[in-house]
Amino acid sequence: MLRHRVATLVVALTSCLTLGCSMFSDNEAPAPTAGADRTDAQIFVGDTIEMNYDPNVILKRAESFHEQEGYAEAIVEYQHFLDLHRKHILAPYAQYRLALSHFKMIQTIDRDMTPVKKAREEFRELIDEFPANQYEAEARVKIRECEDLLAKNHLFVGTFYYNREQYLAAARRFEKIIDRYPSTEEAVEAKLQLAKTYQKLMAWEWARAWAMTLVQQHPRHTLREDGLKLLAALDKEQPNVMTAARPRGFLQTRGPLKQPVPRPAFFPATTAINGASSPGSQPVSTMTDCPLGSWCGTTSTSLSNTLAPNPPITPSVTCRPGTWCQ
Repeated sequence: MLRHRVATLVVALTSCLTLGCSMFSDNEAPAPTAGADRTDAQIFVGDTIEMNYDPNVILKRAESFHEQEGYAEAIVEYQHFLDLHRKHILAPYAQYRLALSHFKMIQTIDRDMTPVKKAREEFRELIDEFPANQYEAEARVKIRECEDLLAKNHLFVGTFYYNREQYLAAARRFEKIIDRYPSTEEAVEAKLQLAKTYQKLMAWEWARAWAMTLVQQHPRHTLREDGLKLLAALDKEQPNVMTAARPRGFLQTRGPLKQPVPRPAFFPATTAINGASSPGSQPVSTMTDCPLGSWCGTTSTSLSNTLAPNPPITPSVTCRPGTWCQ
């Protein structure tokens, strides 16, 4: 009995050793993993300090984040690459992808505009820092798209203020569009909205000026008809408004009838054009403040230059020099 058990054990041990040798023969043994054959996952785990400075590793990590729509993480990696390897042959590509990552983070025009501004800034740096690169044409298209989005945002906010009768804030937004993004479609609409805003503020000359600018500068635009209708409505209105009724935020003085404080930036300068005014030049005294029921001479205080801090006892109205104020 004991001999049988010993024999069985010897046979089992021999079989095990034989099987083990066949499983791990030289022909079937796995080869060690080479460093060049690392997977994407291995790049993110267990990197040495030296590999954190390797341009290929950094760029591959950035590309992986970008393809997985992890744009915030991709931005960090692209920027890390540019900080260390700005003279690298792939630096223009990294700059392009950095700008594109910001661009792909853009949401709707009623949301935060920071990604739009950053995308425009990075695309401009691509053009300035790496002239004649292969991504320049696309970068210029993206810059125009960013500017159009920024103009849309200002128009959206300006309309929001206008609908809530916050006309000064609305005027600032509309004028920003005209000043900063004059080639956009929104700039044309901003001129019309700015004319309407000044109409609400009873700044008749500025309202006429912007409506006239819209009509003259955009003769084939669909909004030209709206500009003509606004001009017709302004011609029917009687600008007999007391000085005290005008907003104090527009014009200020350093004392009664003294040297005027510079006009706020969002106020358009005016000049005479066919009896109206036009933005873009120094103001002239086409309209003045004169006492109601009196002859308005040419030496009266100009509406576009000064505004006394306290209204006179006699109501003052807006009149053209050489006419009877009534």
